Amino acid sequence: MKIYRLLFLLSLWVTLFVGCADDNYMELDKGSSPLEITASSAEIELDAANPTSEALKLSWTTGSNQGTNAGISYTFQMDLQGDNFAGGVSIDLGRGVYEKIYKNEELNEILLNNFGVEVNKEVVLEARVIATIAAEGIEPEISNLQRLSVKTHKPITKTLYMLGDATPNGWNAGEATEMRPISNVPKGFTWTGSLSPGNVKFITTLGEFAPSYNKGESDTKLYLRESFDDPYDEQFEITEGGTYTVKVNLITLTISIVRGEGPEYSELWFVGNPTGWSFQPMAVNPVDPFIFHYNGDLSAGGEFKIGTAAGNWDAPFFRPTVDKTAEGIGLDVDKWAGDPDYKWNITGGVYKIKLDTRDMKIDIVPFVPFEMIYLVGDASPNGWDIGNATPMTATADPYKFTWSGSLKGGELKFTCDKQSDWNGAWFIASEADKSPTGQTEQMLFNYPGAGVDYKWRISESGTYKIELDQLKETITIQKQ
Repeated sequence: MKIYRLLFLLSLWVTLFVGCADDNYMELDKGSSPLEITASSAEIELDAANPTSEALKLSWTTGSNQGTNAGISYTFQMDLQGDNFAGGVSIDLGRGVYEKIYKNEELNEILLNNFGVEVNKEVVLEARVIATIAAEGIEPEISNLQRLSVKTHKPITKTLYMLGDATPNGWNAGEATEMRPISNVPKGFTWTGSLSPGNVKFITTLGEFAPSYNKGESDTKLYLRESFDDPYDEQFEITEGGTYTVKVNLITLTISIVRGEGPEYSELWFVGNPTGWSFQPMAVNPVDPFIFHYNGDLSAGGEFKIGTAAGNWDAPFFRPTVDKTAEGIGLDVDKWAGDPDYKWNITGGVYKIKLDTRDMKIDIVPFVPFEMIYLVGDASPNGWDIGNATPMTATADPYKFTWSGSLKGGELKFTCDKQSDWNGAWFIASEADKSPTGQTEQMLFNYPGAGVDYKWRISESGTYKIELDQLKETITIQKQ
């Protein structure tokens, strides 16, 4: 039995030793294979029509740790041919990374902005990898050079704004109306809201009248006016005011402007057992007027429905299609007055309820608060370093956080989870470059971090006090 116990302890020791290899920067012997880098293609013409598709994949072997059993970390470098890696791209990748992938738009931007390459110019790049062994006295190993021929293209904007007397902010280019990207449609943008009789065109940069996208050969075509030297400045005409949905595709240079009906209701009320059957106002989504929110402590549980007129029991109500005990996302909704008096029934707790009157769906979701919320942005003390984001201070109320301190001029938003790929949970501003009013105002919750990425714009450095309510999704940013 002692022998068996000894063998067990030895095997456990080996398992723990191997399992802790990463912590001790130890690896198995990598042998004597040279460090070699290869490319998926040596000749690349970057594709503007597929900005998010893979353009280039560089892969490399592990290299050798010279029999030291020490860990190997890698540095990827890329530069223009002949520059000897004096500048260019240098990225510390750490351990266990054996490839670097560039997408079309990403690589094009690096060449234009970092390397100063001209549009529609073909250049030769050189790429290499340096392997650093975590052992004293061992020189880093440098791979072979991988040469690449790459041709750039004219970049297509990542932002788009509506401009003109038909739009909410008129001809003020500094306050032009931002359109939002369309998910899974590269360079597609959309906007829904009120337009007045008048003209509209599109600019790419706030405050800049050129370049602009103007009316092309028809009402469904766009024309890119690159500078004021181009005399063509045709605009789309809105002949009748109303609610419109505008969609554009900057790759196909197409546009649709469709007049539709605005939301039937600008105000709705939550009413039921949890509120003692008193009508409580719902919040209108700052971005989409068809969407209403009611977030609150509904611990009493029981029935509820959504009213269209405060205190009026004879008016139409939004209801389930049958009496329903329900929690979930995308539940069916109907609307009518009178009987049958169907209602939703919840068990009780803290909920976030979202009603979409366009698609007639409702989300009834129990809410679990985030334990911590952090400031991120160049206005914040730690800038855009999400791993070192500035924490807010929790209060006795589990949904409320505060922070006081110095902010710089710049952008600001709030991460709930410090997710390193930036695709986590965020509280963001209700519009782009929103200036804090000093009053309590609505904000947006984004999860995952996709779609619009609105931020607050701190225009003046100084001491600020911030109060954030993650349940009500409200915020106060006040300069002291």
